[in-house]
Parts: sequence; C-alpha cells; structure tokens
Amino acid sequence: MDRGVGSWIERRARIAPNQAALIHGESRCTYIELASRIRRLASGLSELGAQREDRVGWLGANHPAFLEVLFATAKLGAVMAPVNHRLEHAVITDVLTRYSPRVVVVDQTAAGISLPSDVASRVVVGTAKGAEINYEHLVAESSDDSVNQAIRLDDVCMLPHTSGTTGAPKGVMLTHGNITWNVINLLSVVDFRSDDITIAIAPFFRTGGTGVNVLPVLFPGGTVIIPETPKPDEILRLIAEQRVTIGFGNPDLLEALTRSPAWPAADFSSVRCYITGGAPVPERLIRTYMQRGVTFLQGYGLSEAAPFVLLLDPAHALRKIGSAGKPPLFVDIRIVRADGTACQPNETGELLVSGPNVMAGYWHRADATADMIDESGWLRTGDAARIDDEDFVWIVDRVDNAYRVSGHIVYPGDVERVLTQHPSVVDAGVVQAMETARAWSCSRPARR
Repeated sequence: MDRGVGSWIERRARIAPNQAALIHGESRCTYIELASRIRRLASGLSELGAQREDRVGWLGANHPAFLEVLFATAKLGAVMAPVNHRLEHAVITDVLTRYSPRVVVVDQTAAGISLPSDVASRVVVGTAKGAEINYEHLVAESSDDSVNQAIRLDDVCMLPHTSGTTGAPKGVMLTHGNITWNVINLLSVVDFRSDDITIAIAPFFRTGGTGVNVLPVLFPGGTVIIPETPKPDEILRLIAEQRVTIGFGNPDLLEALTRSPAWPAADFSSVRCYITGGAPVPERLIRTYMQRGVTFLQGYGLSEAAPFVLLLDPAHALRKIGSAGKPPLFVDIRIVRADGTACQPNETGELLVSGPNVMAGYWHRADATADMIDESGWLRTGDAARIDDEDFVWIVDRVDNAYRVSGHIVYPGDVERVLTQHPSVVDAGVVQAMETARAWSCSRPARR
C-alpha cells in the first residue's frame, strides 16, 4: 500500500480531477492530468534504471517538472536529490558524486553544468543534445500504468542539502513521514483551503520552497503558480491576475517586491496571508505589508525539520513583532543551557526541536547525525533563542556567534535589532574582531 508522498496527487485527482493543480505561463495542469504525467514519468524513470532507494537528482530553477519528479520518484520508492544549481560547479559535482544519482533531471538554467561520469542518464527539461533525453518525450512515450510499490512513512523521500555555511553541504534525509507531518503541522496553525492559490517564489531546492506553501497547498487540493521569471513586477502581476490567496518568501524576496515600481499600485485584495522566514525579518518589512492589508506571519524552520518549527499567529503579529511565534500541533521545543539544563523564561539558550517532522539523519554522515540529534531524538538547531512569559519564542542568533562583554554573554543579533530600531539606521551588522565586538550600521537622514 502506497501512503507516501507519491500517492498524494493520485488521491487528490479522485476527489477533484478537474481542479487546477499547477499553472506555469500559459500552461495549466489539472489534478487528473498531473496524476497521469506523474505515472508516466515514474514509468520512464524506472525504464532508465531508477529503482527503490536510488537517487534521482535535480538541477535548475523552479519549474513544474521539479514537482513531477518529486512525486514520481516518491511513487517508485526512489529518493529525489535537489541540488542548488547556483553553487560553484566543483561543489555541485562533489554533492552529486556523494549522492550517486542514477538519473539527473536538468532544467535549461543549469544546462551548462557537467555531471559526474557515473550518472547513467541526463534528462533535460528543454532542448536535449546528443545522448541527453528530452523530458517531455520521456513523459509522453512512457506507460501510463500505475506503479505499485509499498511505501512506508519511514522510507526516505527527499535528500535536500544544507547550505554549506558551516562546512561542506550535508544531505538531509527527509522521509515520507517527515514531509507528511510537516504539512499536517502547517495545516494545524495556518488556514489552508482547498481553493487556495499560491505563487512559488522561493527556490524549490530549499525545503522552505516546497514545504511551507507549495506542498501544503497541493495536499488539500489548491493551485500552485510557478512563475516563468522571478522578476518582482511579474510576481506582483500574477498575484493580482490569478487572485493569489496565500504565499511564502524569505525577507529578501519579499523586500524586493516592495522596491518594484509596480508596488504602489499592486493589488493584494485576494491575499489572506504571507508567511516569511529563513532570516531575521525587519520590523519595517512586516509593517510595510501590514499597511497594504496583507497579514504577514513570521516563522522559523530548518531543513532538518522539513522545515516548519514555529509560526507567529495573526492575532499577535503586530503585538509580538520580531517573535517567531509558537510551535504547531506536533512539534515540541526546549531551550537549554550549554550543560543541557532547561533555561528560565526570557533566558537565552540553544533551541532544541522534537517531532515526527525531524529528519532521519544526514546522508552517510553518522557522526554529524549523532552531533545533531541526541539519544532522545531532540534536534540541536544551533540557534540561540528565548521563550518569553507568554511562551512566544524569539530567535536571537547562532549559538556560536555569542561573545563576552564585561562578563556578560552578548549575541550580535540582539545588538543589530537595537540598532535598526533607530529611525536613522537602515541596516546594521555586528562582527567580532580582536576579541572586541564592533557594530557597523548604514544610516539615513532622520525622519522629521
């Protein structure tokens, strides 16, 4: 019995076959059409040698093919391994070599990237050359018969990798259960509906790009718009034209929309809420969206948690600006000191996370997994946080960024937040040099 991620679209097609699932440019794909394409792609990938537990790589920008590959590999019991195509080519090669994918699907934006020699098949979304296989031909010419695989929730489904900011990128093993519980957690605190329409602007190769607004919209039968270009003017046009109701983006992406010449006249009347996270969210950005009538919800997550951990609810969005909120239904958290003892309210310590959304571990890195997940299943995030008197969580900084001043532990993030509250400061950064913390800020004329 397949109760894994690969069965979602097939099951949804039985309920609402003619509901639009994906929109990309002039292309519109219903759930029944998408289910057929996924079956055909699964058959095609199987013919290319992709079997249970094999990896199928993805290189490229956001495209409907990414989601088709995800669901098709999940049906086979194979593992999708998306790789950030923006990394240096040597790093991409290293990541793919460690994954040893049987097949790699390449979007045109990554067409110039060479693959390791042991990759059996290169499937190209777009014009194929030489020994390459055209993606659309593979889908069209493969069998539409159902793939019958018994998929367990503890089978690995997806293998995204960490950003590599603290070392070489590590593969994060997310199971079918991790991804499913992540969606359930979001549904427990966000008002996702079967007629929701979202626009995918965050990169799919990041867990937030699919896990926060794309899969939670497809799960209940909504529609995902995948823009042909990430240009802010086009995003704003699509939000108005397609009557987008819910969305997600990191602060930089959402800030870029506010700088578009189309921003002043942009129509957000259909939008119920926008979720943001992945980086500290400036208060002015939250207020900018709130002033346009958009409920702006700050959250927190990480790849190792598939990724959703915390969200600030609409009722407290303005009163608790800067807070990452509270955990959803099936996530537990703790804040602990360096010795593992529990912190008191408003005391900063390391954030630990537990729940069925926490990864199975790092790919072929038992040592790193043991460092990250303790014997009781608590995930060490490496992030410094505190819980206030009302149980709202505030993400402070990375634990390793702390420094001492006059015997007190200080976090750069706290200093930066104080600096940016001043009306003459646009942005601020705090770095430690020669055992002395130095604050740098960009100023602007004070408001009159």
